Amino acid sequence: MRNRGRLLEVLYRAETGPIIEEKDFEARLITSTVKELAKKYELKFDKSTIVPSDDELADRVFQAGLDFAVEVGMFCQDTNRRITWSKAEYLDGLRSCPGEVVMGTGNDTVKIVARTPESRSAPTVVGGPFGVPVPENLFVPIMLSYAQEPLIDVIENPTIEKVYGHPIKADSPWEVIAGWREAELSFETINRAGRPGMPIGCIEISPTALAQISAASWGGIRPSDWHHVSAPSEFKTNYDLLSKVAHIVRIGAHMEAYLNIIYGGYLGGAEGVAIGLAAGLIIVNQNYMGTTISVSSAHPFLHSDATPESLWAQSLAFQAISRNSKMLTASLSKPAAGPGTKTLLYENAAFIISGVASGLTVPQASMTATGTNSCHCSGLESRFGAEIAHAAAGMSRAQADEIVKKLLAIYEQDLASKPIGKPFQEVYELETLQPTPEWLGTYHEVKNELVGMGLSLGQS
Repeated sequence: MRNRGRLLEVLYRAETGPIIEEKDFEARLITSTVKELAKKYELKFDKSTIVPSDDELADRVFQAGLDFAVEVGMFCQDTNRRITWSKAEYLDGLRSCPGEVVMGTGNDTVKIVARTPESRSAPTVVGGPFGVPVPENLFVPIMLSYAQEPLIDVIENPTIEKVYGHPIKADSPWEVIAGWREAELSFETINRAGRPGMPIGCIEISPTALAQISAASWGGIRPSDWHHVSAPSEFKTNYDLLSKVAHIVRIGAHMEAYLNIIYGGYLGGAEGVAIGLAAGLIIVNQNYMGTTISVSSAHPFLHSDATPESLWAQSLAFQAISRNSKMLTASLSKPAAGPGTKTLLYENAAFIISGVASGLTVPQASMTATGTNSCHCSGLESRFGAEIAHAAAGMSRAQADEIVKKLLAIYEQDLASKPIGKPFQEVYELETLQPTPEWLGTYHEVKNELVGMGLSLGQS
């Protein structure tokens, strides 16, 4: 396979790289490096612009991210060593990452092609509950509310709360059973939706490598699906995660490798987060060798990644990487609000418009209501996100900036109250798996508002 040679080198460097204590990696190395680079490259957040149109600024963010990657690297928690690479090696890794790929099988294949800022090419849309906890008996109905939406190209799973009525214990046989149960329910969903080859994002219930590896063995999740591996904040990995990487690479499967940056943490504010997101895409690509590389940011109190600072940082990072590589970038919308609320739709719209205009290839919508409230998810917000993503393709960054600022003026003040909305059972009719008239009416109202702001959605 394309990455087998580098896989061995990653594992070797995880055991031979420079030794450092984890607290020093975080508080000393990350913090000092990002401060120096923000100053060196003259990065300064200005709330008057949320989606920058300055190519030279985006390229400075790329250089800052590359410098950060060289100086910091990735920390392996099991060895207390940094996995480090030279600038030339990182650039070689960017040149060798895939610029297009086909996922899924049969009539349900989807071709993902790298985008650049203001590109007219359509993004690939992932829809689903993204790890939201759900009871086992509602897994398929909830997932069908997404799979039935034709604009959703790839479907993402929720997390089942129990398996066959039993608690799921990490690193135990119950985790293996849960991983297989998630796979079975996912296949039932896409078969019932008439989309048997649809790519599945998996395995959500995978606190250790057990569920991921077992459920992706013979008869389980397919190589054509979208296998997930995270990189814990900030810029870390461990043997368990690297075992997932090794397995996915060896079976030749598609991988979604992802990192979530914490706003206000070791990277500081918007400027540091922009550098961290760009660096994260470079570092995760080098060490995990994913098909798609996903980054996003998380606010420690609001949880939303649709705050002005996060939108600015994410926009610059996507511009930086998409202008300087062919990477298939992805990012997850994590609204604070939940189903049935206008705020949820506003947050998704701002996140997706800013990202797509900035060259994001794979918008993911969405981990709704912070992703922690049981059953607070529905297919309608992903339908909305997909429509927004397609409408934003070809939009100028300046136009995106104006629309996003109008949206922020509406919803920003509501984020602190965390309007989590209603669970699936109260916004969808369980017999028909269609949105309730109230939730559908809210969706149409917000669509019409966006049309009034200049988005080409068609009157709803």
